[in-house]
Amino acid sequence: MYKLAIFDFDGTLVDSAPGIVDVMIDVVNEYQFTPQTLELWKHLIGIPLLRQIEILFPDHPHEFHEEVTQRYRDIYDHKAVAICPLFPGLEAMLRSLREAGILMTIATSKRRHLVEAVLDFHKLSNYFEMVVGAQDVTHHKPDPESVQITVEKLGVPLSETVVIGDSTFDLEMARSAGVDAIGVTTGIHTAEHLSKADPKFIVSSLLEVGSLIINHQQMNEN
Repeated sequence: MYKLAIFDFDGTLVDSAPGIVDVMIDVVNEYQFTPQTLELWKHLIGIPLLRQIEILFPDHPHEFHEEVTQRYRDIYDHKAVAICPLFPGLEAMLRSLREAGILMTIATSKRRHLVEAVLDFHKLSNYFEMVVGAQDVTHHKPDPESVQITVEKLGVPLSETVVIGDSTFDLEMARSAGVDAIGVTTGIHTAEHLSKADPKFIVSSLLEVGSLIINHQQMNEN
């Protein structure tokens, strides 16, 4: 049975993709990047920002990557809470999982303080045992380090852990760590795209996520 649920943040718990794309558009317009750059950039949501810029502009120097990264952050940080609305049913799902005795954490490529600010604003911080952010790992998604840090800290076996995410980066992280994964089609990646990472389940809402985790627990108890 599952005892630990590790959630991604953007596109999984909060409907932040539209706001993230709006900030990307601001940066693209400011630097006069091409429309093709924007389309490629959208599909990189889920990995650390600096790495996104490195992928977009492999022939540019590191100083340029850092400059664009910092400009994005300057714009984003002023809007962080406003552009991270909760998905419908989030608190009800968190409450049901807590009542079922399931530990919950977050593993994100976003900087931890931004996630904590959103959780505090919505009064959801007490549901999560820990947040593993971009600055807390050396190797980012899809590397399994975030999962490894979490299970070691909480003392939960890999066999009793599940990762929930909206991108292939989340699901590949789970697969590399040797844990189950649930893909949700609430973010930037389609069900077809998510299926390539071979998750145990693919669902379309948080309500389904909560039911799957609790039902899996009950199935293994019976």
